[in-house]
Amino acid sequence: MIFSAAKITDEILSFISSHIGSKTAVVAVSGGIDSAAVLMVASRLGRERIKAVFMPDCVTPQSDYRDIALLSDRSGISIDMVNIDPIVRQVTELTRQVDRRVIGNVKSRIRMTLLYAFANSLNGMVLGTTNRSEYLTGYFTKFGDGGCDIEPIMHLYKGEVRMLAEYLGVPETIIAKRPSAGLWEGQADEDELGLSYDELDGALKSVIDMGKPAESPDERKAMDLFRSTEHKRSVPPAISRRVS
Repeated sequence: MIFSAAKITDEILSFISSHIGSKTAVVAVSGGIDSAAVLMVASRLGRERIKAVFMPDCVTPQSDYRDIALLSDRSGISIDMVNIDPIVRQVTELTRQVDRRVIGNVKSRIRMTLLYAFANSLNGMVLGTTNRSEYLTGYFTKFGDGGCDIEPIMHLYKGEVRMLAEYLGVPETIIAKRPSAGLWEGQADEDELGLSYDELDGALKSVIDMGKPAESPDERKAMDLFRSTEHKRSVPPAISRRVS
């Protein structure tokens, strides 16, 4: 299949427009490529239709602040900043958490809560920024960055998001940076996944999209991630009501 960034941009814009109608599109931007691509497409709705929010904390690198400023200039969208550190401190103190993974999930869920506060006040809908690579491997926080109203790029693998971002004019510093959820200092997606995104995309396309058996180490690793995170892609289990 030939990748057409122009066609995909039109499809995503149509998808967003058809689902949000006249509502405001609320987008969390992190300084990463996925949220930048979503914002660049959504900006075509008109700046008055977008609420973009950057929610840094104490481990957010200064380069992300600079990239957010570049993204704002490039997209024409004003990006509000809300530092989540005071909330994170309160939650971690109340729950006595010290595990960085637990705290990382707390951060993600705080950001989701703030996004919905903005969405509720603006009669808006939250746009997710999860790509297909992350979705299939469960590389997102349940009820955190996985909590949204629509997912505009969930059909695109990470490599495809990269090509889309280049077409859309996302700042090169964002495209070139090492992917990171930014949940703790030095955190990197590919270190946690155990595969590069190129390796992961190739494995998932082969096994999930083409239905081939998982034979290579990369494919087996990808399928281990897929199977172990199935609960993230399912609605919460419930007892079915019996009708007598």
